[in-house]
Amino acid sequence: MPAFKTFSIGSGKNCDIRLNQSSIDNIHAELVIARNGKLHLTDRASKNGTFRKNGARWVRLKQDYILPTEPLRFGDYHVSVSTLMQVIAASGADAQIAAGAINGNASNQKGAAAYDPKSALPTGRVRRSVDTGEIIAVEKE
Repeated sequence: MPAFKTFSIGSGKNCDIRLNQSSIDNIHAELVIARNGKLHLTDRASKNGTFRKNGARWVRLKQDYILPTEPLRFGDYHVSVSTLMQVIAASGADAQIAAGAINGNASNQKGAAAYDPKSALPTGRVRRSVDTGEIIAVEKE
């Protein structure tokens, strides 16, 4: 089984998760589901943005880990992460990965360590990739 699966989100015909709404770009965002159930969402430089709910306000999301219970907004389209996961599961994606992420308990299974998002960050000197916006470790000179 691969370490992760990537799903494209957008209004385009080739997207894995198709959201047919005028405020959504052809390729709007990308959702990565790790084997351990961690979810990572990246906005693909969409015109109308990707947002997560923070209290009463919507906060722009460029790239971050998300929770299965989080409400999201792609442009003007409101959806929950769990709804996206149900679409993925219905499409025939790996049921073990989708089920772990839907339940939000993949990292809390018996014997598994609690997930700390900071542990996935690079250490030492870092820089942002010009191409993807991703934070990457700088090679020692």
